[in-house]
This record gives sequence, structure tokens and C-alpha cells, in this order.
Amino acid sequence: MLNALPPGRRGPCCEGDPCRDISVDDVILGAVLRAARERADISPARAAAYLKLPETRIRRLEAGRAAWSHAHALSLTRCYGLADENLDELERLLAPEHRHVVADFGAGRCQRLAAVEARATRIRVASRTVPAFLHGSGTPQQTGHVTAPEQRRLSDDCPVTLLWDEFALECGHGDASRTAACLRHLAAMVDAGVLHFRLLVPDFKVWSEPVGAELTLDTGSVVFVDEQLPLAVTYSNGPEAGWKTSSLDRQLAAARSAEDSLAALHRAAKQWGDRA
Repeated sequence: MLNALPPGRRGPCCEGDPCRDISVDDVILGAVLRAARERADISPARAAAYLKLPETRIRRLEAGRAAWSHAHALSLTRCYGLADENLDELERLLAPEHRHVVADFGAGRCQRLAAVEARATRIRVASRTVPAFLHGSGTPQQTGHVTAPEQRRLSDDCPVTLLWDEFALECGHGDASRTAACLRHLAAMVDAGVLHFRLLVPDFKVWSEPVGAELTLDTGSVVFVDEQLPLAVTYSNGPEAGWKTSSLDRQLAAARSAEDSLAALHRAAKQWGDRA
């Protein structure tokens, strides 16, 4: 989504033209610092007074509609009582250049991802494996996975769509019993109405393209998240991620119906269970 303000930080223009999308690290910082402010029970007005800024400016920064400065971001981390290691990691994320791809390698990446996801009003995922956030009790766990199941909101106010290709049901995820448990867990979430599951049968026109998770935030902006287990979380937006939204739209338009997809998921769970 295009913002009303220019990027506000130095760097090359995107694709030769002035870019009107905010730098993706500003979006991350806005979500993280809003979550930290709320945990500290500090109002936007008090935070604004601390920085000697208008309250509207704080709200725009938190919404990812304005560019953060190092001085303001780091001052607020101290105001909110964040630990020094979190402060150092946030400082590494905030580069002076305008950019649309940023990788978070810090130890606090789980919490930062949770803060961004908490702002999501819709999530769409195209993956060939079970996303880490969907692992739950009885499913095969991945050592060091980035997010925990409770960190992503699976509820009516933030619908989650998972797009898989047919091969994902056939190849398995560990041994037979673990695969069966994983697929039963996914089916249970679909049956409960907290997960929309669509299956893509590859053909010569539309192939499954794993693009990660598309987060539509409450500001209307879109951020893509690639959880590169177990080392990093990579965020992208703007021109670097526009093709991913188009790919998701194309794949979902070609996917099997929700009813057929769920039936295939139940069949696969039973087949893997019979092999266990």
C-alpha cells in the first residue's frame, strides 16, 4: 500500500522512481515500540511529551506511517524500560537507508514478530511445510522454531489462510505417526473455523510458489514475513514484495475449493495414520 509520505530516509529510489512506501524497518519498529509502550502502561501523550513531539506524530510512527530516527527510537526504548540487549537489536534493525527487506537475527526476534503479527487483520500463507506458528500439541515440533502457537492470533478478527500444494500431503512431515498428528491438527483448526485451508494441484499454468506469510496490518499496509528457521525472520514490503501478493492471488484463484481441500486433508491424515 502506498503511504502519503515520502520515505524520509536517504537511499536510492525504488526502480528508478521516488518510492512512496515506508521503509520496512519503520513498520517493524512501530509495532514493537507500540507493544512495549502498552506493556509499560504509558499513554501516547506521555510518550510524545517525553520526546517533545506532538501526540499525532507518535501515533503515525507507531502505525508505520512515518520514518523513525535513531534518537527517537532509542529514547523510547529506555522510556519503556526495554533491556539493553533489546535496545541493541533494535538499533541494528534501524538502518539509515530506505529499504524494503530486513532480516532480524536477534535473540528477541520471536517477540518482535509477535508484535508485528498482533497488528494483523488478515494473514495469508503459501508454504510447502507446516508454518511454525501452526504447530501445536501433538504435532511434530521443529527445534528452534521462531514463533509459538499462542503468538499468532487465530480468531475471527484475524482470519488465517494456508495454501499448500498437493505434494505437501504426500511427502509427509517426519515419520507416519507425526505426519498424521500434524495433519489432524491442521484439520481440527479448519473444522473449528480458525484456519482457512486451500489445496493447490500444480499444473503447467499455476505452480505452488512459497512466498511466506502476507500480513495485512490494521493500517492497511502489507508486510511479508519469511521465517527462516531457526536463525532469522525476514520482513519485506513495497516493490520487493509486490509480486508475492500477486502470486498469492493467482494461486488462491486456482486452488481447490475449501470443501475439497478439507476432505483431502482428512483423507491424508487417515492414510498416514494407517501407516503408523
